[in-house]
Amino acid sequence: MPFWLQNLFLNPSYVLPGAALLSVPIIIHLINRLRFKRVRFAAMEFLLASQQRNRRRVLLEQLLMLALRMLLVALLVGLIARPILDPRQWAFLRGERTQHYVLLDDSGSLRDRGVETTAFDSAKDVVRRLAAEGERQPDTQTLTLVKLSSPDTPIFNRETINSDFVSRLESELKNLKCSHQALDLAEGLVAARRQLTEQPGTARNLHLISDFRKTDWDDDTVLAKELKQLDADGVSVNLVKTVPEWHGNLGLTELTGAIDVAAANVPLRLSVTVRNYGEQSYPKANEPVALEVRVDGQKRLMTESIDTIEPGQEVVRQFDVQFERTGSHDVRVSLPADALDQDNQRYLAVNIPEANSILIIDGNPTASEAFYLADALAPAPGLTGFAPSIEPIEYLRRHPLDKFQSIFLLNVAELPPDSIRALDQFVSRGGGLCWYLGDQVRAAFYNDKLYREGKGIFPCRLGIPAVLALDNVDDQADVELGDHPMFEGFRGEDRTTDFARKLHVDRYFGVPRDWSPPEGVQIIADLRNRAPLFLEHRFGLGQIVTCLTTVGFDWTNWPQEPGAYVPLQLELAKRIARRRQALEIRVVGEPIPISLDAGSYRPEVKVSSPDGPAIPLTLSLVNESSGESAASEPGKSETPAVATVRYEGDWKSTDEPGLYSVLSTRQDGAEEVRRISVNAPAAESELELIPGESLRRSLGAGHKIQIHEPGDLTWIRGEQSASDLHDYVILALLVFFALEQAMSFRLSYHTKPAGARA
Repeated sequence: MPFWLQNLFLNPSYVLPGAALLSVPIIIHLINRLRFKRVRFAAMEFLLASQQRNRRRVLLEQLLMLALRMLLVALLVGLIARPILDPRQWAFLRGERTQHYVLLDDSGSLRDRGVETTAFDSAKDVVRRLAAEGERQPDTQTLTLVKLSSPDTPIFNRETINSDFVSRLESELKNLKCSHQALDLAEGLVAARRQLTEQPGTARNLHLISDFRKTDWDDDTVLAKELKQLDADGVSVNLVKTVPEWHGNLGLTELTGAIDVAAANVPLRLSVTVRNYGEQSYPKANEPVALEVRVDGQKRLMTESIDTIEPGQEVVRQFDVQFERTGSHDVRVSLPADALDQDNQRYLAVNIPEANSILIIDGNPTASEAFYLADALAPAPGLTGFAPSIEPIEYLRRHPLDKFQSIFLLNVAELPPDSIRALDQFVSRGGGLCWYLGDQVRAAFYNDKLYREGKGIFPCRLGIPAVLALDNVDDQADVELGDHPMFEGFRGEDRTTDFARKLHVDRYFGVPRDWSPPEGVQIIADLRNRAPLFLEHRFGLGQIVTCLTTVGFDWTNWPQEPGAYVPLQLELAKRIARRRQALEIRVVGEPIPISLDAGSYRPEVKVSSPDGPAIPLTLSLVNESSGESAASEPGKSETPAVATVRYEGDWKSTDEPGLYSVLSTRQDGAEEVRRISVNAPAAESELELIPGESLRRSLGAGHKIQIHEPGDLTWIRGEQSASDLHDYVILALLVFFALEQAMSFRLSYHTKPAGARA
């Protein structure tokens, strides 16, 4: 078959046989001319003379009739062969091939399972049909296949479509898996336009295959702009849908808890959030939605359940888990199976240390206040999970502080410069710090060396100690708790007032009248005279809470009220605890950063993915300054630069939800395991689709972008293409058939009725 025919017709195999049929009218015409035998006789001489005068007209009429009949045959052949008018399909005139660029959306929502298959499998079927159609015209077209998760790395790049390529494509599609990530369609279109504009002279086609969710397209001007720009650049754009209808979905959106202070044999309260992404209430039957909880792979005996979840609403369930040993533990919560499996599980990695160490520094030589605080934090070993240690001020400069989760400084007069540097570095790297004041405190030292005009580890400028006058009129509580998470457990009907009434304050440190909280400093509790009592701010990665009175009997009655004093100190310790484990909750596709102290660890680590083998990774040696790191985050105070040498690297293969492990080795050969929980993004649980009309409105007018409904693949053969002349061929066939019939009637012989005028 000639090469050029394959670019002019959708069904080129019918063209040559159809051309042979054009000879049929000619043969019939010649037969009709030879059908009668010529016999001359005298009576015909008069007719011959008349016929001689009209011969040219008759010959022209017969030739016109022959041409009409040949044209009718040609139109019938064209109706079957389907000619194409679009000049972009005529790339053969310039020696070029038609280019197909397929952008395959593999975001997590395409794991949505319909009746028979997933949306991603339907998308792969579209790619197969495109390649199969190109195989019918081998070596005339090219195909580029790109996944949205890696738009700059094509799976196939301008591969010529033929039988060999179709075989390789099928092998690749069988092994191609949908990701669990939330991906940006606009980013994929930008990459597609960049690659398509590299070949401006070719006949270019972009096929975007996606589920077209409402959240991706509503009010997204970037998407519409990129598509219209592609259309303006002469690219034929096809938007191919793979999901026929929107259906309900339940998803786990969060699994969290105070895991920073988890301890062995101490109940740990966790909370899980379930959201209804559908249009109907759940459950649809009378059976409640059951939540399965597994700890270290073992199913928990008690099952949590949810009676009703209204459309678009969330339900939070809390439950307690208890770990019998220290070390790494795994928690998994699951929902019953539905259309989208990836959001039916949520993972949490919990590391139980030998103890949550807390350092208490008491500025009073007798350390009387420290004993009250230590007894509140750990009345018995292992009861609360905290292990407080009472040390003198010199401990800060002579011992490493990284083993502690938090540090309490009680009534400390002043600190030497190296101790201040040690505290700055400890807090900027995530450690917690709590200040309690007292009569030993030197306000001038705190203002100059610790407050540092709002950039230090102390949150406010101190004035002089003040006395809180007695209230003999209103009987108002001395302490007014603010709306802050640290006081969440004390809220309720009259509970906050009863709790606050137990806490009496005699003296406190005031602040100057012209002082106002700098950016990032929050007053979370006041005295009844509106003077600040508790303040909170961040310093680098750490959390600092400051109380402007004492923790003991010198200025308050707090230790003699254990019902208020003990829970307050426990909540405060949880609030400032080092956020080691909270940073280990990540989303699929997000790299896992690995950073190790070069003086304590080796650069080689092993990373294990869920149900996967351990893969070695060698970290890079870098110099860093903790001050620069802390100051780079908005709203956080600057810290002095402390240069350190560390091994750092990123593990980027985190597409699979589950629990990852990083095995590191210390210089002495001891191994440490770090567990990271990686979960599917909640954004991919929203499955509502954008209607076709809404999609067209978002694209606006004046474009040739085609939108194809799910399951309709006829456009691949051109039935819905504007370049197909199918309708025009039918119209021309009807017109010329009518002309042929009219001329046949005119040229044929008809007897006239008797009495009719000659």
